[in-house]
Formats: sequence, C-alpha cells, structure tokens
Amino acid sequence: MSFLDNLKLIRQERNISQEKLAEIVGVSRQAVSKWEQGSGYPEMEKLLILSKELNVSLDYLMLSEIRSS
Repeated sequence: MSFLDNLKLIRQERNISQEKLAEIVGVSRQAVSKWEQGSGYPEMEKLLILSKELNVSLDYLMLSEIRSS
C-alpha cells in the first residue's frame, strides 16, 4: 500500500471525512483529496500532524506494505 492508500484507509476506519481531516491538519478539503488521489503530498509539518492526530507512525503512514519473499 502507498501513502494515498494508507491515508484513505486510516481516515475511513476512524470515520473521519476529508473535510474534518482538512480542518484538523489546517488545509483545504481539496488538499486532502489530492493527497488521496496521489496528485500531491503534504509538507513534513502536515505529515507530523497527520501522524499524531491519526495515532499512527510516520513509517506506517508513508511506507508501502513490505512483502516477504
């Protein structure tokens, strides 16, 4: 999974709308939508806020799923 998949999954699991997440992070809803579409990425400051507010590590949020061989 990628950042966009992880963000969308976590947001949906916590029943947070794009609008609410945007409010929490301090960006527009359109910015969150772009992140989830892979059209852009948040600044480091916003990533730290996402990590804290969603209660997940940056590794979990940013890294693709590690596949064992």
